[in-house]
Amino acid sequence: GDATADAWDSLLAASRSKARHSSIKPGEWSLDLLRQIEWKRFEELGAAFYREIGLRSETIRCGADGGIDAKLFQGDSLEPVAIVQCKAWNSRSVGVKPVRELLGVMAHHKIPKGIFLATGEFTNEAVAFAQDHSMDLVSGPAFMEMLAKLPDEGRQRLLQVATDGDYTTPTCPSCGIKMVVRHSERGDFWGCSNYPGCKQKFFRGNLNQP
Repeated sequence: GDATADAWDSLLAASRSKARHSSIKPGEWSLDLLRQIEWKRFEELGAAFYREIGLRSETIRCGADGGIDAKLFQGDSLEPVAIVQCKAWNSRSVGVKPVRELLGVMAHHKIPKGIFLATGEFTNEAVAFAQDHSMDLVSGPAFMEMLAKLPDEGRQRLLQVATDGDYTTPTCPSCGIKMVVRHSERGDFWGCSNYPGCKQKFFRGNLNQP
């Protein structure tokens, strides 16, 4: 009814206001900051990192990505040298299943290398599997070390990419727009602001990544 619509309008307005009036942006990198970044922004950050080190990087738009978040190219080549998959999972480690799926995508597209970026950690099983194949697993702490090796200007450019605008509210995987907080008996969750046209949601225990 109208009351429900008004309540959602108020919640959406509050969410936008919070984004506009967020605290001063961080001036330097930290693992804590990396783990505050929502999943789509993390993908964009990963792609931007590889551009900083001289590769051409193309990100995949929202929707079914086929297990690829970014493709990396060298020079003017039309064939990617690697594909990148990203997971902004902080509450659990990335297991062997998504790593094995990335290998399947590599084989399907005949791409020689796979890179898996995570804000958190990988399980021992995932690490062992990757070591037997042409795959790099980059945990949150390892990514921080890679950022630290960049020139100051590059680090600052990536910090700008990471923290421009609202970088903590998750993006709807289907619609590519910011989600809003909703409430249920199971607890608060993120839902698409296009609801009921889009029913994408995930619970806040898994804050950053659907």
